[in-house]
Amino acid sequence: MTHDLLEELKRETKIPVTSSRLAPEKRWEALGWLCRLPCKERFPLKDWEETVSCLLGCQVWFGGYEEVEKSLKPFSLTIH
Repeated sequence: MTHDLLEELKRETKIPVTSSRLAPEKRWEALGWLCRLPCKERFPLKDWEETVSCLLGCQVWFGGYEEVEKSLKPFSLTIH
């Protein structure tokens, strides 16, 4: 069974992540959710690259799941 990370993100967070006018706090929330997602390996690295690239608005590549975790870590912090 193939999982689609972007679809799961949209379903679980109710954030319209494909919107080009997504507010910065919603981007941060979506990236934070991705950071806290357990079992990152259940999604292919290509899915991670596409999803994070969509949210950041620039092309992102990951050499492994450790890079995914490290790259998303700052987004796990809450905004006050």
